[in-house]
Amino acid sequence: MNFSSFYNIGNQQPNLEFVDVRLNRDNMLFLDPRLIELHNDPFSKRMQERIAVFWGEFIKAVKAKNRKKTYEILGGLKEPAETRLGYANDNSRGNAVARKLKPKMIKAIEQNKAVMSGVLKHFCDIELFIEDVSSDRISDITTKIIKDVLIEFTQEQCKLYNIPMKSVWQEDIFDHNKVEWVKRKVLLPIYFGKPVILVPKNIVRLEGVAGQNFKCFYRFAVRNFIQYDHSMLEDVSGTGRGGKILLRDVQLEHPISKESLSNWVLKYGKLLVDYKSDILTDRLRVLSDREIMNIVYSEDLFQAG
Repeated sequence: MNFSSFYNIGNQQPNLEFVDVRLNRDNMLFLDPRLIELHNDPFSKRMQERIAVFWGEFIKAVKAKNRKKTYEILGGLKEPAETRLGYANDNSRGNAVARKLKPKMIKAIEQNKAVMSGVLKHFCDIELFIEDVSSDRISDITTKIIKDVLIEFTQEQCKLYNIPMKSVWQEDIFDHNKVEWVKRKVLLPIYFGKPVILVPKNIVRLEGVAGQNFKCFYRFAVRNFIQYDHSMLEDVSGTGRGGKILLRDVQLEHPISKESLSNWVLKYGKLLVDYKSDILTDRLRVLSDREIMNIVYSEDLFQAG
């Protein structure tokens, strides 16, 4: 049962602005803060503002070693089940955001030189440097930070299609003006007693993209910086003809790790900037309707559409 069919909207994914989620199970799509940065519409700009405030205040608290404030800022990062995206119905994964990820994230950032030095300025870049942060974790965190904007987007869509809404309490709404998590009563559509929050289709990505970006960044670093730095090649044994050092030799000596990338962005000032401008910008793209349909529609409905 998809949102459009349950409410008899009369349109399918290509004619909808939101992800037409299946309501009774998870949809393997994930919010992408990089795509949010890519857009200039009013909703995206408000999302950008909240993410910037959250990340700025979080880093400020970490640098000040204010553990109380740090945990307060992370206080609302619990499983965002209302969107039906990612692993929303997997309680073990969802609860891990609150129970396991918070202390790991704080410790990792406290020990990360790229973050503490100010090189890592944008929340979306944590996928490149912080362990245990992948597509699903980034999506969960992003969803909670921009939850109030998503609620207003949902309300706009419901008014557009005359979808009934009910007043329900929603916890863990990030108030970016006060930098605190609040509880509010809001209007939302209800599916068998559970509220639904819609997500714009132009800000979601497929599973595993964070890992792909990380691996791509590593390869870029090795090919464009490490292999030309003689100090990094001193202990590399060349296996090419005449002892020539090949890329695989460099990778063997300097295996992929987020800790290495954190150190490299400090060593090479242009590394992160060049990667984002030369490679990452071209990799960013909005999913096609067909890609989304492959995820959210059953085979019969997909073929019918």
